Amino acid sequence: MVGALQGASCFGPAYEFAMILDTDLRRRKLRDRVPMTFVTSEPYIGHMGLGGIGDSKGLLESELRKRHIKWVDNARVTSVDQDKVNVEQLDEKGRVANTHELPFAYSMLIPPFAGVDAVQGIEGLVNPGGFILIDKHQRNPKWPNILAAGVCVAIPPSRPPRCLPAHRRPD
Repeated sequence: MVGALQGASCFGPAYEFAMILDTDLRRRKLRDRVPMTFVTSEPYIGHMGLGGIGDSKGLLESELRKRHIKWVDNARVTSVDQDKVNVEQLDEKGRVANTHELPFAYSMLIPPFAGVDAVQGIEGLVNPGGFILIDKHQRNPKWPNILAAGVCVAIPPSRPPRCLPAHRRPD
């Protein structure tokens, strides 16, 4: 079980890890005994959180097929137990289309990306994920003496996420 949870912001390492794991298992002549499933909150394989990069959808789907790695995309992980992951697969409108109980002996799931604890929940300073709100001059609108740049900045998504964490799902 390899993948990226809802709220993850960098999907490339999950794909890289799946390919490395597949290659290592093949070298050890164990791959035929190890089923692999790639679980991702991306709306489709190869989206990469960016709407795709060139033909990343086709290339990555082809590579996963060639390596016999199954996948569940547009997925929301609802729970992880000692030996299984429960996943809801969403449709185009963000409604549950399918549920999966996926067994595993080993897993690597990239966690949600969030801002630092020190600023979490400060209204007007950060968004719900804990990232600093800024204007076009890199200043916080409420406190203009606070400037932010880089990975801590709240960047609006190109489209609203469909795979919200289970604890932040609208009822």
